[in-house]
Amino acid sequence: MPASAIIVRARLPAPLERARRSSVSEAARGLPAHLTLLYPFVEPSRLDAAVRQTVAAVAERRAPIDYLLTGIARWPGVLYVAVDPVEPFVAIQSELAAAFPTYPIYDETESSDFVPHITIAEGPRVDLAEGLVAASASSTRTRFPRPARAAALEVITDDGDGWRVLWRIPLRGRGGRDAR
Repeated sequence: MPASAIIVRARLPAPLERARRSSVSEAARGLPAHLTLLYPFVEPSRLDAAVRQTVAAVAERRAPIDYLLTGIARWPGVLYVAVDPVEPFVAIQSELAAAFPTYPIYDETESSDFVPHITIAEGPRVDLAEGLVAASASSTRTRFPRPARAAALEVITDDGDGWRVLWRIPLRGRGGRDAR
């Protein structure tokens, strides 16, 4: 089934990326490590210039975000990397949700519980991934906190042949609360 999303691409330490690739089913189909801002989003065949312009307007008002990958955390059925600060991502997600009210994040009616994160494993693969992550925890390559930077919003699509980037729209705002 065709799908799309708005994400911020993230870079994970190699051991965590290996765990993610083996534990997130869509990773094998090209889904990059990311923080989700809207999913599900507009059907790929309906992603037109007006949608791009609306996403670009949000990106124009937001500065790149310097943030930290703070460590591994878990919810029932999800292993993820937590980020700090969360506020700039929550603000962008809220702005996107207001611009596209018919596409609530994760199909939920309320996005007030939105927690920015980077999924490493989901479903039945969480325990296996947690073991892989624990085994690599002593490596200096997976120590936390780790600095990161969000420089763009990406609209990604899957038309059945795997995920690909349709638009990469730079965050262009100056300073402000998004800069760390």
